[in-house]
Amino acid sequence: MPRTIYELVEIDDKLPFDVSLHQVNYVPSHWHNSVEIIFVLNGKLEVRVGTETQTITEGDICLINQSHVHEVVGLTSNIIATFLVPVPYLKVHVQGIDQMYFDALAGKPDIEDNESYRRIRHLLAELVLLKYKRGKVYELDMQTRMLSVFAILIKQFRNDPVQGAVNEKYKERMLSIINYIDDHYKEPISLQALAEREYLSVPYLSKFFSENIGLNFQSYLTSIRLKYAVEELLRNEGTSVADIGSNHGFPNMKSFYTAFKNKYHKTPNEYRQQYERSISTPSHAPDFSTSYAEFSQTRALDIIEQFLEYMKQEENTETSVLIGRTSTARQVNVTHSKRSIQHTWKNLITIGKAKEGLHADVQDQLRYLQARCPFNYLRFHGIFDDEMMVYDEVDGEPRYHFRLTDQLFDFLLSIGIRPFIELGFMPSKLAQDPEQTVFRNKSCVSPPISIRMWCELIDHFVRHCVNRYGLKEVSSWRFEFWNEPELAYFWPGSQDEYKEMYLQTYRTLKSISTELQIGAPGRILMIPYDWFAGPFYQFCRENNAIPDFIPVHYYPNELVPETEETHRQSYPDLIHKKMNIFSGISKDSDRLNKMLNQELTIMKREGLDHLPIHITEFNSTTDHRELTNDTLYKAAYIAKNIVENLDKVESFGYWVLSDNIEEFTASCHLYHGGMGLMTQYGIPKAAMLSYELLSKLGDQLLDQGEGFIVTRNKEAYQILAYNYCHYDELYLAGDVSLIHQTSRYHRFKDEKILNLEIALRGLPECNFRITRQKLTRQQGSSYDAWVRMGAPEQLSLEDIQYLKSTALPERFTEVRTPNEAQSFVFELEPHAVELIEISPLL
Repeated sequence: MPRTIYELVEIDDKLPFDVSLHQVNYVPSHWHNSVEIIFVLNGKLEVRVGTETQTITEGDICLINQSHVHEVVGLTSNIIATFLVPVPYLKVHVQGIDQMYFDALAGKPDIEDNESYRRIRHLLAELVLLKYKRGKVYELDMQTRMLSVFAILIKQFRNDPVQGAVNEKYKERMLSIINYIDDHYKEPISLQALAEREYLSVPYLSKFFSENIGLNFQSYLTSIRLKYAVEELLRNEGTSVADIGSNHGFPNMKSFYTAFKNKYHKTPNEYRQQYERSISTPSHAPDFSTSYAEFSQTRALDIIEQFLEYMKQEENTETSVLIGRTSTARQVNVTHSKRSIQHTWKNLITIGKAKEGLHADVQDQLRYLQARCPFNYLRFHGIFDDEMMVYDEVDGEPRYHFRLTDQLFDFLLSIGIRPFIELGFMPSKLAQDPEQTVFRNKSCVSPPISIRMWCELIDHFVRHCVNRYGLKEVSSWRFEFWNEPELAYFWPGSQDEYKEMYLQTYRTLKSISTELQIGAPGRILMIPYDWFAGPFYQFCRENNAIPDFIPVHYYPNELVPETEETHRQSYPDLIHKKMNIFSGISKDSDRLNKMLNQELTIMKREGLDHLPIHITEFNSTTDHRELTNDTLYKAAYIAKNIVENLDKVESFGYWVLSDNIEEFTASCHLYHGGMGLMTQYGIPKAAMLSYELLSKLGDQLLDQGEGFIVTRNKEAYQILAYNYCHYDELYLAGDVSLIHQTSRYHRFKDEKILNLEIALRGLPECNFRITRQKLTRQQGSSYDAWVRMGAPEQLSLEDIQYLKSTALPERFTEVRTPNEAQSFVFELEPHAVELIEISPLL
């Protein structure tokens, strides 16, 4: 439908005004009953209001009063934010505002030095950020800021009435004229013919045009022709410039070129090259059928974040105005325990591959872990990888070598942690296809050339372990069979091949001792049970080979929805064949809790609820370059998911302990978003410290609620509080704008300060030592300390030691009398975690 000069502003259903991001090619003369504000994020534009024209560039703000005819020309590639605020909305809040007029702002002398102008720019940047983050109360936040903008305008930038506003009584006639021109602009329209159609004289119509639109008739007709010509110029690269001009009413090439150069200061061909776009990528290509072309927000939001950071530095202000506040109070009777806590999350931690457990730096990190937060088992891939040198052949005869496995197990047992061994992957000399590999340091995932030979390897390996460490010890170990066989990435063979290999492996272990514990395959919780696990467990029943435990893996990715096309291709088969069948991270911040409840329900239904469930891998992401992994966010993520699922399953194996993991090429950046709790140089991240605080919880549960837990251990009491904030919708969908090496906290929604008051009742009459440990961005987050020290890429030994020293929670100790000891108040910033320990004094 042709665009009329009077623009009816379409607004968000939840907002009474419009905030949008655009790039501008050409917006012909138009008006609307809204105040329009243009905030230039990038590039250069020309704005004409009435007869006044000005050029605006990056950082400029241009205000256009209601009912004033204006046009906008993109002089270069650009990104702008527009704010259209209908006058009826403003009248509800400000009496007489429909009679008020404001400065245009841009071009005003010394405007950049005006504090009120800078405040408006700050508010506009926040409005854009809020619009695309969409927290729980974003509508209220948006309106608060927009009204603040107009409060400043009224106080500081109010002006006398400006000539050029469209007279209300002429709007109907103007719309009739403009709609006619839109419908017939390709034809040779004349002012004489238009005057006859409207029953007006030519002189009157000419004056009417100039006074109400600010252009004479011919100039306006040319601008409309030019608008549609530009759209075709950019959309249809195969159409010649001459044909485009002719298609849109220009009588000849000269008139088209003249009009084009007068408006854009370059030829049509030069302009086309500047704005060349690939229409094969519609998600990033602008829609040239509209005057303001919408586009991917990534670049624009990136600029907005830079504006906010710059303004924060220049004005020495924080953007805490964006942070809400929530308060919770709870009374807890410490004499009543709800249940005992086993803290099964302490049962398991993980590293990448067996060989990594022999590296000095990983061993140092394991020692650190066991000294501060001891775990019972360590899980890893690749016990039979070629780099472990367990299998070789000489003249076709197998040779087994267990020196490296002995070194690994000796070390683990020396620091008080037992092996949780994933039986895999395949030695290349045993593989059907040695080229079927995964990871940078290759692990072969091929089925064996002979199940008999595979079982002989299993037999020799396990008997060697029993002979070296004793049956009692090895019977306490766990053997998990393979990794995620529902994906061809890890098991390119058929399900029948896998089942037979499992069965023979199971029989091999049980023939050595029925006390040995073999688990099912480590499978992905997000994949429906019936696709792989159901048939597998049915096979186990039929062959009397029920595993001793059930390993599962949890990552919060959603499964790509089934479509008619994927249904025809067998959706489960597609899951098996493609890793990219998983989409973005779930919007549900409680997804782990729900998935575990679902798994427990399924196990009960299947008669398998007597088997312990071990989470042998879990994380907030599968991405080894997810930059929020290094931040304080991960501390709250771990605290939330451990506390809210306490003892629900037998173990919670966080994947992984160390960024020194050889699945991928090592990063040259210290804080590169690795999945580990510790960096490549052994610097604890905030996530590691979260585990250390969790390890101090008692073994009796007194109370628990959203964001906190209260426990008891003998006569001491512990309160752990955390302020978890989930990713916003854009980040969940893959938009990584606003996340950079040194700025990683702008992609969370519903951020708030958590005020929590816990009142303990029933405490004994004695003095107490109160110890508070708090993880914040200022204390305990080594990543944030690295940013504060200048984010150096090259680190000296002293730099590394300094960063290690920052990886400590803020600590405060005091002694309280019985009356004072009853109430404890937390004030937690987003992602913060705090532990209070209350210990009686004799």
